[in-house]
Amino acid sequence: MVWNADEDAPPFLHDHPVLGPFVKFNYNLWVKPAIWFRRSVVEPNRPSEPEAWYHRRYRRVPTIDNCYEDDTVCRQEANEQFLRDRKVEGYIVNLLRSRFEDCVFYEKGTGTAGWGDTRLDPPVDVEEGSLHPCKAILDTYRKSHTNFFVKYGELGTTPRVEHAYMKQKHRLMWERRHGPIGTGMKEEEVAVE
Repeated sequence: MVWNADEDAPPFLHDHPVLGPFVKFNYNLWVKPAIWFRRSVVEPNRPSEPEAWYHRRYRRVPTIDNCYEDDTVCRQEANEQFLRDRKVEGYIVNLLRSRFEDCVFYEKGTGTAGWGDTRLDPPVDVEEGSLHPCKAILDTYRKSHTNFFVKYGELGTTPRVEHAYMKQKHRLMWERRHGPIGTGMKEEEVAVE
């Protein structure tokens, strides 16, 4: 059998002396009807421009500070948006961590076996002032991890947007009274008379 030029490439082993007839039979039985269906039914009924596919975009809703206390729908929508944002930001932190690990693996060249004992020293030099290519990724990861913990940390396994809002309010009040968190408490100011 000579292969037709108007069809796609012939199937694998179509010209084999023993398996050739079997391959051609199965191709004609199973694949050709699928090709015919796609060319004569599916493709003519498709729109000329394929529809662009994107991730689902949710409309931003009012945040919890814009909701009234008795507006349960607004509070629930704000909580769902909070949980979506938490999930997205968690994925971003995980992505940054995996990028740092990939950078270390790539820059080290030999993988974890060449790293030595990582409990005693880091696998690559990422100390302050280092010019290592992975240092910038590590700094970005540490900053995003810190920001994620500031916003979502210590909220438990089922966080609510109200708890996160109260946490933010208490943190802002603390910083107003005592300075930024992690810098120690401000000294008491003595009034000079």
